[in-house]
Amino acid sequence: MAGNTAMIPEVVRNCRCYYDNKPKNFTGDLTLPVFTRQTADLTGAGIAGTVSVPVRGNLEAMQATYATRVATPDFFSTFSAGRHTLEFRGVIQGSDATQSVDMNFACFMGVLARGVTPGNLTKASEMGATAEFEVLDCQIIIDGVTYVNISKLNDIVEIRDVNGDLIDENAEARQFLS
Repeated sequence: MAGNTAMIPEVVRNCRCYYDNKPKNFTGDLTLPVFTRQTADLTGAGIAGTVSVPVRGNLEAMQATYATRVATPDFFSTFSAGRHTLEFRGVIQGSDATQSVDMNFACFMGVLARGVTPGNLTKASEMGATAEFEVLDCQIIIDGVTYVNISKLNDIVEIRDVNGDLIDENAEARQFLS
């Protein structure tokens, strides 16, 4: 990363979508999912009441959206209901010691798409369509460093800090680390 630092944004503006390694004919705003661990209530001897404890390796539902100003037929077919593997690429702002820098952003997702919600359908106005999907796998790479690698299906949870150091992992993910 050469001294640059980046935070994972909530929304990546004007990113490009790829489906089957082919660029699609639209750009839009990607709202990334929130990564929240599931909790379980623990009760028993010596515990007054209940205590919520995180369940290792299990995450709550991860929802994401991709919105575009002009929805093309390609947009509707890419986000048709069903299982898809998508790639999103864009540029985000990061910083080095003295100034803001542009950083390459890539996000690879395995998703269950719910379809497209068309926006405004009046003449001579932007359409503003939105696609919503459930995220099953998510890998976020900024300037060549993988900050998030999560797979709900393969039970992998790896999250790294701005220096690239692993700060969260589950026991099953250790075998996949380099």
